[in-house]
Amino acid sequence: MCSDLVYINMKEDVNVNILMLSGDGVVTYESLIVLGAIVLLGLFMGKIVEKVRIPYITGYILAGLLLGGILVALNFEDLMINLEVISSVALGFIAYGIGRELVFSKLRHTGAEIIVITIAQAALTTAVVSIGLLLLGVSLPVALIFGAIATATEPASIMLLTKKMKTKGPLTDTLIPLVGLDDAVGIIIFGVLLSVAKALEKGVQLSFFETIADPFFELVFSLLVGIVFGVIVAMIIKKSDKKSDDKYEVFLVASVFGVFLTVAVAKLGIHFGDISVHLSPILTPMVLGVTVTNIITRVNAHDTELAVDKFIPPILIAFFTIAGAELVIAFLGQTDIAYGAMIVVTSGYIGLRIFGKIFGSYLGARVMKSVPVIRKYLGVSLLPQAGVALGMAYQARTDFPSEGVTILIVILIATLFYAFIGPIGVKYALGKSGESRVTESR
Repeated sequence: MCSDLVYINMKEDVNVNILMLSGDGVVTYESLIVLGAIVLLGLFMGKIVEKVRIPYITGYILAGLLLGGILVALNFEDLMINLEVISSVALGFIAYGIGRELVFSKLRHTGAEIIVITIAQAALTTAVVSIGLLLLGVSLPVALIFGAIATATEPASIMLLTKKMKTKGPLTDTLIPLVGLDDAVGIIIFGVLLSVAKALEKGVQLSFFETIADPFFELVFSLLVGIVFGVIVAMIIKKSDKKSDDKYEVFLVASVFGVFLTVAVAKLGIHFGDISVHLSPILTPMVLGVTVTNIITRVNAHDTELAVDKFIPPILIAFFTIAGAELVIAFLGQTDIAYGAMIVVTSGYIGLRIFGKIFGSYLGARVMKSVPVIRKYLGVSLLPQAGVALGMAYQARTDFPSEGVTILIVILIATLFYAFIGPIGVKYALGKSGESRVTESR
């Protein structure tokens, strides 16, 4: 980045000079003002909606809708461009957290049943959504992306309801480990299908090898980079003094170092002369988390989770609030959006995903001869969708400038829908299963 400092006018009709760094990746101080407003407004709105038993993530998105409208009214929507790095970092931490949940020793005890059900419902959901949207007129690359995004499940509301309803039984024992594994499988599917979609989008006749070459190398190098940085972070954590008062600082700094570096390398890519390899900014930090958590001790893993959890709330609030703001800006700032077609695609995505999750879970449970309560109610418990899906949509928007905005809008609207209907489905399933140990859950 060029370090020259220049003064420019913020807007032609506003007589305010601002200090700005020129060069690649412009950073303006007005964007910091917007970022501060985003975090504060998102926090307050999240607290407000929680009082009426609406998920806090919905509050963050609603705050973004309000802020986005204000920015459009003031003609300041361009300031949001400078906040893209916040979304990338937030997505990195989300993926890192998912990776930390994949402890190999736990997976061995989980057994084949959960693994088979997870893969079955993820694969069927991807296929149903992709084929269904393709029949509705969506292009093949975009349909594949929607199919991959559909696999993601939001674990927060599921975990919250299992605790509030004090559930215990085979459905709960299957549901809790499955949601973490589900997002990991979804991220892998998304990484592969996004690369395939990019190859198809080139609009040239490619051989089978050429079509799978980019996805293959992206997957391999994402794994390698994640593992390398994971080993480094794990070594830093292992070498720290476990009894030292500043161990949490070491664990946090090591994690931040790992996430920042994996996200940056994934975004920049790896270049060998004329050959460039792009990496997945979701899969790479997830592999980082998997590597770290399987090298360090259980105690250090727990302490690392505590340290990171105290650091990332403002980043996650900003992520969801920015998503809401960009939904408004996309709607109000573009005149070429076919609203009728978007309604059809959004409705199709929501309905097809619900069918895929329910039928895929039933099919996997049937194959594994799971108990009836799992066959009947597991799929309904997997409807919530938020953070990971939005992160995938952001990545799709970056890689597909022409269709990316539409993908992001559809997923944002679907997220708002699932924020309301998802917890209802989870509550219904847990109640009907007979595993709740509370007489009434309001």
